[in-house]
Amino acid sequence: MLRAGTCFVLECTQEDELDEAEVVRLGPYETVVSRACTDVSLYAPDLDVMAYMLQDLRTLLRSHAVGKTSLSAHVPTVWSVHGLHRRTVVCDPDHVKDHDRVCIVGFFGNRRSELPFEAMDQIDVSLLDEFQSYPGILSYSSVELADDYWANLVVHAEPEDREVWRTSAAHVNAVEMSPVLYSDVRIYNGHLVDGVGSNRAIDIDTIKYWDYETEPVWRGIREFDPPLTRVRRQVEEVSRPPAGLTEAITD
Repeated sequence: MLRAGTCFVLECTQEDELDEAEVVRLGPYETVVSRACTDVSLYAPDLDVMAYMLQDLRTLLRSHAVGKTSLSAHVPTVWSVHGLHRRTVVCDPDHVKDHDRVCIVGFFGNRRSELPFEAMDQIDVSLLDEFQSYPGILSYSSVELADDYWANLVVHAEPEDREVWRTSAAHVNAVEMSPVLYSDVRIYNGHLVDGVGSNRAIDIDTIKYWDYETEPVWRGIREFDPPLTRVRRQVEEVSRPPAGLTEAITD
C-alpha cells in the first residue's frame, strides 16, 4: 500500500472536546516560542500546500467532466510529482461541485519517525473504509512533502459533518493513536465560497494546535475575523500597481 499518509483523515479526528480553560487562545500573529507548531511563519507554506491540493482536486474534476480521466467514488487517484506521491479520493465525482459553499480542513503533523509504517497503514485502511459511510465527506487528499511527511486536505459539505464523524469507531481509534503517530499537529478549519467548482481561494477561520510532547497535552487555538486568505492579499497587492506604471498596463 502507498504510504499516503495515515494522517490524511486525522484532520477530522482531532476535534474532541477539552475543558475550555485548557485551551490557550492566541492572537492572529502570536507565536508561542516553546511550541514550534504555533509559528506564524507556517501560514504561508501551509496555505500554499492546501491550495496545491485543492487545485489537484479541481483539475481532476475538470478532466473527469470532459472524459479524459475516469473517477470512481471512493477510489484513490494516485500519482507522483518529482518523486513525491499525491493521492486524491473523490467521494461523489458527479456531484461534488453541486455545493455552493463547502468546508475545508487541512492537516499538518510532525510524524514520529520511530513508528512502524505497518501500524500507520492499518489505520489508513480503516479510515478509508469507514469514510464511505459518511456522505458529508466530499473528498480527501494527501500530498507527500519530504522525509515521509504528509499534508492532507478534506472537503466536506457542512460543519456538522465533523460532529457526525466523531461517532465512528475509526475516529475513536485515530484519536487514541494520534499522540503515538505525531509529536504535534496543526489543523486548519475554513471554508470555500462558491464551492469546489469556483476559482476562489480557501478562507481560514481557525487554526487548532496539539503538542503531544507535554503532559497534559498542550492545546491552542487562534481565530481569524476576517478569515485568513493569503492569495486574496497577494491579489490585492498586485491590483495596486506602482506609481507611473498605470498607463503601461491599461488597455
